[in-house]
Amino acid sequence: MPILIRAIAAVFFGCAVVAAQSAQAHSQPAAAVRAKGSQGVPPASLSAEAWRKRTQIDLGAFAEALRQNYIYAAYPDPARWRTWFDRTLASVQAELPLVRDEAGYRAVLSHLTAAFQDAHVAIRFDPSKPVPSNWPGFLARFDNGAYHITASRQANVIDSAEVSACDGKPMSWWIATISQYEVGLPDTLEVARNEAALRLFVDRGSPLRPRPAQCTIGGRSVALDWTPAPLKDINPIQRSWRGARVPEVSTRLVGSDGAWVKLGYFQPEDAAQARAFHAAIDAAPALRTKGFIVLDVRGNGGGPYNWFMAYLRGLYGQEYADHYATERLHIRAVYRLSPAYLKLDQEDVSEASNLKQPADPLYEINDAANDRLQKQAIASGRQIFRSMPIPFPASGTPPVSPVHAKVYVLTDYGCGSACIGFVDELKRFPGVRQIGLPTTVDSRSGTAVDIELPSKQATVMIAAMTRDGRIRDDNVSQVPSIRFPGDIRDDKAVESWFLREVAGK
Repeated sequence: MPILIRAIAAVFFGCAVVAAQSAQAHSQPAAAVRAKGSQGVPPASLSAEAWRKRTQIDLGAFAEALRQNYIYAAYPDPARWRTWFDRTLASVQAELPLVRDEAGYRAVLSHLTAAFQDAHVAIRFDPSKPVPSNWPGFLARFDNGAYHITASRQANVIDSAEVSACDGKPMSWWIATISQYEVGLPDTLEVARNEAALRLFVDRGSPLRPRPAQCTIGGRSVALDWTPAPLKDINPIQRSWRGARVPEVSTRLVGSDGAWVKLGYFQPEDAAQARAFHAAIDAAPALRTKGFIVLDVRGNGGGPYNWFMAYLRGLYGQEYADHYATERLHIRAVYRLSPAYLKLDQEDVSEASNLKQPADPLYEINDAANDRLQKQAIASGRQIFRSMPIPFPASGTPPVSPVHAKVYVLTDYGCGSACIGFVDELKRFPGVRQIGLPTTVDSRSGTAVDIELPSKQATVMIAAMTRDGRIRDDNVSQVPSIRFPGDIRDDKAVESWFLREVAGK
């Protein structure tokens, strides 16, 4: 029963509770400024009353799914969680009168998702039915402490121009507002600021917050002309700035004496991806005598720890890797034994076998005993199963590293879940340096189960386990010691920068 830290391709991360009166205060200006951009949008097939009813039903089902599956609803302090959740749910339910269409439906459900500040609680809406959206002809992104224009189609607004304020409010107000309703992470986090910035100039019709009418861009006032947004063009741009990439695992030589290893996933989706990862593991020992090795985990959303540990053992050798890679051994997994989790647990075991998932002996030392104890817990009707603590291997004298190369791990906002765990482990290895951008964040929860809501328009993902003992705190990113100052999406620019500014020094 290995801990599977499943990657979530979702809309939100989690966020602070927002009072209903705050939503009501924002609803009027939001409706007022949308009048122009809403023209030409065909009327919804459902009435406003029907949308409110649908939202109420799905919200109720979402709440019940959380009570039945969410690890923190049952452990460690269910009474405290219920108090918090009842208050949070009441706040979100108070927004139901604002719902008039599908945009309102999505906004309210998303608000509940965001309240959890948990990357493993998320919602996925039917992608075949996008909500009509508007934009002013450009987007914004977070860039080295400021907010800059990107993807502009307006001649008078250039890419890279700084956005400093909108409607007389500083960018910090807009970022905080969007974060608490939609992003679901503290707006002190870089990844949250980037996500909120990407949403600022895309109006998806939420009645819970306003959209700006005038912004200060490049030091001058710009009136925003909201028109229908070309989502087929905008969505890929937003995903790319979030860190989404074509998944790839490969090894190639670069420069005069270096290697660039792309580790774009730790959860192969098929046999071809599994073969590619095994090939990278097999190629790793030959890299030990290089001048440098870049382990590129940009866009890696996570997966089982087994794959990255197999790579570390391939690169460093088992003795050295097992001596230093002990971060995950502090974890004692606690599972919510709901029917949805038990079904997922069996599916994961089958998937691991089909893809020839590598073993992780130190981490899996208690698996047989845990399987037996979990079955006993299920038979006795218990809700919670707490796995056995993992014994630490005798430390002894540190072995000599077989790797003579300088090792760098390259990260971006797309490195999440077990990818952050990979960085946790690598930073214990002497001499390894993190470069690029900060990772995203997660809480100690994991292994999300999928629950489809009654309307079949949305599926929620709910964390069914937590990791007691994890050293890294909730919602803390791994931050690079050498930051890339440009467009992290640009492979050629990143490689040139590395060869010039990092490897050459």
